[in-house]
Amino acid sequence: MCLGFTVVSYTSSSQKSASYHGTEYTGYRRIQVLVNGRSVYSAGLARVEWAMLPLNIEDIARVEVNRGPNAASYGLNSFFAVVNIITRSPLETLGNSISAYAGTQGDYRLYGQHSGLNGNWSYRASASTNSVEGYDTDFYGDERNDGHRSEMGNVFIQHETSTSVFDLDIGASYVNANEDPDSYEFRYAGVDYEGYDTNDPVNEVEREHIKLGLAKQVTSNHELKLQYYYDQSDANELHDVYLNASLFNVIFAASEVDGVNKSFVVDLRETRHDIELQSTLEASDKLRVISALGYRYDEVESEHYFGGTVNDEISRLSSNMEYRASKNWVINTGAMLEHSKMAGTFLSPKFGATYKLSEHESIRMNASRAVRTPDLSDQYFNWRYVLTTGESSSTTYADEGEEEEIVTSYEVGYFHYWPSQDLSFDVRLYHDEVEGLVLSRKHFTGFLEDTPVEEGVTEDIDINGIEVELDWRFDSGAMTRFTYAYQDTQTERNRLLETTPPILISFFYSLPLSEKWSYQGYYWYGKELANKDYEFFNTLVILSNLFRWVL
Repeated sequence: MCLGFTVVSYTSSSQKSASYHGTEYTGYRRIQVLVNGRSVYSAGLARVEWAMLPLNIEDIARVEVNRGPNAASYGLNSFFAVVNIITRSPLETLGNSISAYAGTQGDYRLYGQHSGLNGNWSYRASASTNSVEGYDTDFYGDERNDGHRSEMGNVFIQHETSTSVFDLDIGASYVNANEDPDSYEFRYAGVDYEGYDTNDPVNEVEREHIKLGLAKQVTSNHELKLQYYYDQSDANELHDVYLNASLFNVIFAASEVDGVNKSFVVDLRETRHDIELQSTLEASDKLRVISALGYRYDEVESEHYFGGTVNDEISRLSSNMEYRASKNWVINTGAMLEHSKMAGTFLSPKFGATYKLSEHESIRMNASRAVRTPDLSDQYFNWRYVLTTGESSSTTYADEGEEEEIVTSYEVGYFHYWPSQDLSFDVRLYHDEVEGLVLSRKHFTGFLEDTPVEEGVTEDIDINGIEVELDWRFDSGAMTRFTYAYQDTQTERNRLLETTPPILISFFYSLPLSEKWSYQGYYWYGKELANKDYEFFNTLVILSNLFRWVL
């Protein structure tokens, strides 16, 4: 129901891809996603692994979405949009609760949490187990090995006084995801090279994070905040394979007469350390300045994709200002300067102005620029197959790497709120100019010999669009929400057009039937996504607070 966004489970049930402005189906890499201010965007293969996040949906308080580039505030890769997921304070969940769900197709979910309070300390411990059966067959009717199971837990501890807030966030998850078997076959110079998986591969992913934050009110108008977090994801996927003699000999420089049965592991460990010091200064009743200094270290270890360990270091300095120039005018401006050891130095500025027509009505204008740097795989690919018996294949490798993508965005918007009706309306018109959009296909091609991966295939595109949002809430507790997004992508490339629906429409309503029961429904329409129109309509009767009690 997020305006302009699509969510596609394109590869498997565990590999969902949320996109804004389209441009690719899977492994979407042009939005920044944060959980409580902690980036979960993976630098190794440039994606967000939604199903792997140690995050219980029941713990989420709200999701803040900033449509349009905002690298001036959030840094590199805040390209088309920024999504910040905010979890609930333990003070909002005091006591104990359990929820359960079971579907007719075998899906189920069980969640439980306990929250407590002791003086200035509050805490929440939550855990869940989840099972998704996935699809039995694909589009062509062929049987699939889909579905995944996950277990995850979170502990959130907070200490709050009149002048400081300390928080500790710890999370861990384990995901066991089925993957479709692969085949490895081609014909060259009259010779058939054939191979295929003999097992149903399972991708096992362990992920954990630790986040520490301390905010201190230095003076009545100045706050300092220090934040550090660590995030690690460790994935392993075992493939048992049969390779005919021709394929095995050419890839592994062997001399077998007959086909062989072997095994290899797709391994990927991604680690991030990030530390930031932020200053918020209320210089006057008209001027507020937020400045930050930060450092991030990304490391990826994989014999399969990189032939070892690669890393990047990013330093950043930012300052953003909000200035109330008059009763009606508010100016927002800022910039972030970042240096990547791998990609270089970049400046991302923004400027915005809001004019208040009345207490509940305003017009806004924004201009911003953002950069998406190449991910580690773009620059350091050394893709090969390493068998459990020790043999190593020929490689597909990064040669010169990719250049950065740049987007310059212009926006005009109008907002109106009618408090007597609790009705809000927002419309946004935008124009995005994208330079150097990377379209290179990253596939393994080193079957016959070491070969470079495809690089340097780029496109400059312009995107024009309009987005409309209507939200209406009633005293009875009922609500309805309507969104409409139109996007015109100026390109002749079918690859881009088929991943970018020109029209997205959604409608949601919720009607309380009693204190515990509610009736909900939602409708979603996407035009020409993968050259097809999609419609989805669903209604739900929900029973809430069934298993909640307070000690």
